[in-house]
Amino acid sequence: MKKLKVAIIGSGNIGTDLMIKILRQAQHLEMSVMVGIDPNSDGLARAARMGVATTHEGVEGLTRMAQFQDIDFVFDA
Repeated sequence: MKKLKVAIIGSGNIGTDLMIKILRQAQHLEMSVMVGIDPNSDGLARAARMGVATTHEGVEGLTRMAQFQDIDFVFDA
């Protein structure tokens, strides 16, 4: 089965926890983009360190990213 590429909107505690669970445990999901609105967010920094693409420009920033066209599913955390 092909892995579904996902984005998470929300780089706070809930979004970051979900990202880590996807990266470590998800068999059918591939973490693609972490979306936030605070450029100094710990969650965005952690995502970047883990090799996940990030944007601090919210949903509009996500829609402008090259990765957006490949996203299969978006979590709002």
